[in-house]
Amino acid sequence: MKRFLILAIVALSMLVSVSADMYIPEANMTINESGTYVLSEDILTLNETGIWINASNVILDGNNHVVTGNSTSETTGISVYTANDKIENITIKNLKIKNWSTGIRTGWNVKNITVITCEFEDNEDFLDSYASGQYFYLNTIHENQSAESYTPLASPKLVYTYGGNEYTYRLGNYYEGYKGTGNEEEGVYNGVYVMDGESPFMACDPYPLIKTPENYKIIKTLYPEVELKYEEDGALIGDIFALESRFENYVITDAPVTPTSSSSSGGGGRSYDSDISDEIGSKVIKNFVSSATVIYGNEIDENYANQLRERVQNAEGFTISGNAVIVGGPLANGFAKEYNDQFEMPISNDYPGENKGIIQVLKVQDNSGKIVQSYTIVYIAGSDRLGTQAALEYFKTLDELPNGPIMVEWTANGPVVVE
Repeated sequence: MKRFLILAIVALSMLVSVSADMYIPEANMTINESGTYVLSEDILTLNETGIWINASNVILDGNNHVVTGNSTSETTGISVYTANDKIENITIKNLKIKNWSTGIRTGWNVKNITVITCEFEDNEDFLDSYASGQYFYLNTIHENQSAESYTPLASPKLVYTYGGNEYTYRLGNYYEGYKGTGNEEEGVYNGVYVMDGESPFMACDPYPLIKTPENYKIIKTLYPEVELKYEEDGALIGDIFALESRFENYVITDAPVTPTSSSSSGGGGRSYDSDISDEIGSKVIKNFVSSATVIYGNEIDENYANQLRERVQNAEGFTISGNAVIVGGPLANGFAKEYNDQFEMPISNDYPGENKGIIQVLKVQDNSGKIVQSYTIVYIAGSDRLGTQAALEYFKTLDELPNGPIMVEWTANGPVVVE
């Protein structure tokens, strides 16, 4: 069912009665019923709120129109808020939001909201979100705007085309004037883009777009079925991004994914990237490598790294900001040198010894920025080439990431665990 919103339908805000103690924003339009709402013209208002969404299961399609406000006071373009129960399953798309104190604001009790293909211009904050289960991607953000969000500004895993090629990856948003480093084939910059501001909850985008959103065509949206649990401090992990640090808190089932033309052979549904090696047997290990940057230091280690996935990263000039697999020891790999002493068994030419390598896992929490980030680093290295090869070959046979170091030796019969 579609409803066409025009400027004259102000009476829509009276459709549903509310409790006496509920804050009612002075909105140009109010949505109190589930359904699909399509704007038929631009909205220009001096009210404190442009559109107030006060119902679950709502699709607001801007139809490429503009909601313009008066940023001289505390104003909000789109407010998703209720004082009763909670609001779920909201989509806001194809809308330009301009000249507000806050472009989109969501309350604490908002769950499962998607903001896609919107444009934000001349707002102080383009987003102020406390929602759980939020997807915010393929939006255009003009300069001189900040944001606050409890969850990253990015997509679920997608199958999409970019530059004539098909990829399975995540996408973020396009930030006018932002120039990241290390262009990726997938159409996103390396590293995480953190919005400017003073709040400890300033938003971050792990997959900032290199080009404007129209250069990315979504073929399929993949939603892995994830059973959410609570961390010890009671904070809900609202998205798959948080899987990187606490695998034991999740149960991941097979995603209903059909392999695409860019997927390697082997058949069956899967949720990992298409360039992951078929020699890795475990879906858990494949999913981790899919989420990670595989980092090498020299040409030999690059060849080893390519045994895990096709897209790998040279350590020189790169900064770790998420899951990573370090291939090779500290002499050749700058990241191995940086993190070597933080692992339980540091690698050297003498240890673990000739033809021996070690597989190790390190959980990292980065408190240096405005956003606390947690990620996992897997270290695969040996005292020599055969040692690194032994550890790499054995890693591909694991069912899951190990809790402690695994020492492996290369023999005539292949890699053997050293007890």
